Amino acid sequence: MQIAFYTDSGAKRVENQDYVGAFTNQKGCVMVVVADGVTSTEGGEVASAMAVEHFGYAWEKTTIETINPSITWLKETVIFENDVILEAGKRFDDLKTMATTLVVAVLFEEQVIIGNLGDSKAFLLHQDNLNQISFDHNLKNELVRTGTVSQAQAENVPNANSVTRFLGVDRHADIEIKQHAFSEDDMLFLTSDGITKVLNKTTIKKIMTAKTTLDLRAHELIRSANRNGASDNVTALLVSRNNEEDTK
Repeated sequence: MQIAFYTDSGAKRVENQDYVGAFTNQKGCVMVVVADGVTSTEGGEVASAMAVEHFGYAWEKTTIETINPSITWLKETVIFENDVILEAGKRFDDLKTMATTLVVAVLFEEQVIIGNLGDSKAFLLHQDNLNQISFDHNLKNELVRTGTVSQAQAENVPNANSVTRFLGVDRHADIEIKQHAFSEDDMLFLTSDGITKVLNKTTIKKIMTAKTTLDLRAHELIRSANRNGASDNVTALLVSRNNEEDTK
């Protein structure tokens, strides 16, 4: 298995509120994480760094090696970390409303567990098809899912893209967890929403399947987003089951 990741402030921003990491526990199980500080609140960069570093440190201490315990661990750790962020916010006035999105993948033999809050995303490349396998927790999507409005109506909802789930702000952190097959030739792509604002799935897939190293592909996703005027922070994390440097 190969992992490569990069993060950048983007073409039009100075500060980077994204944070990314990969961690291995005591049994050799790998977890990868991307967090995106919520820019409408102060301290987003603190919240995203706290989330990734704390999740990573906690995961490295575990002996989890099967799926069901990992799901339980994710749910419990989200609740714990949300409380940590809230308590930190109470101690510093400029951090009292800090928050971050989170997307996390725990990798097992032939399976991957995806957990997310907010609109940071997970994509799976399988048999030449690239599909998003996480759910964007924003106002319009939540309204469509509950049947309150149609997909067409949702685009006209005020603040349609406002994030509805995150770590921080309140005590209602609710991570959504899904399980997917992750076979030998598959590739996983985790990202904040910055890249997908400027690159479509066709372009992303073309970069992911280029005849070069995984590291260079992750780097090219960042470069391509910035060449297209990325107005937000950009992060790309790739995981390939294939150990060949020139995969796909």
